Amino acid sequence: MGRVSYELSTSICYTKQFTFMSAIWEIWCSRNRARFQEQGMSAKHIVNKTMLSVHAVSSNFKTQQLPQAWSKALKKNGDNRLQKKITTPMVIKWMHPPVGRLKLNVDDAFKSATGSAGGGGILRDHNGRCICVFAKNYQGTISALDVEARALRDGLAMCCSKGFLDIMVETDSLMLTQSVTGQSQRPWVLTCIFQEMAEINHKLTTQIQHIPREANQTAHHLAGYGCSTDQTCFWELEAVLPHIVKGPYRLDKMGYPTLRT
Repeated sequence: MGRVSYELSTSICYTKQFTFMSAIWEIWCSRNRARFQEQGMSAKHIVNKTMLSVHAVSSNFKTQQLPQAWSKALKKNGDNRLQKKITTPMVIKWMHPPVGRLKLNVDDAFKSATGSAGGGGILRDHNGRCICVFAKNYQGTISALDVEARALRDGLAMCCSKGFLDIMVETDSLMLTQSVTGQSQRPWVLTCIFQEMAEINHKLTTQIQHIPREANQTAHHLAGYGCSTDQTCFWELEAVLPHIVKGPYRLDKMGYPTLRT
């Protein structure tokens, strides 16, 4: 009985928190559309969009245990006429690897205007705990694919040097995923990088997968940090991670979702 009460209170707490955050976000978006796109603000539109977001995320919580009033509100479709104009948000989150497996996420940051580039990666266990992390500045890069390939190469090298030989790999670069798996032709100018990656990968057992950018936020912030530093950084403890990385890392660890609207 105590466990059921705890799960119920936790579900209500999560739902209340997300309802509030979602409403504030929709008000902010509506305000921006009104100011910059000259679209009128509609309270009914904000309420409907908020409820759609909450309904989409509610699948991650045990909403069947919520009080009837909450469940009824979440299942309500709202104004059907207005609903047709609103796109239902997609719930996206970083998925923990299975028990006993490790997952490496990598990403790049490439600013063509300034020529600055950085990459980053994080290896995590089934609890979402970081095993090893890196961020690095890259010089002389020519494209985002170039930077992403270097980040993947260095991420695989980091895992290999630590003795982690069986890993899952995720990136939000579809072009990189297709290049590595042979689904598309690799640019000849990046031949050396892909050869170095292949030599390292030969020592590992890996499965690479493409994921939405919203599920790769920790690696994304690591790449941004790498872009702003002039050295290669390695970490093994959560406590010493850069502050800009700790936020998305903790959200991933707790399993909090992101909405794509």
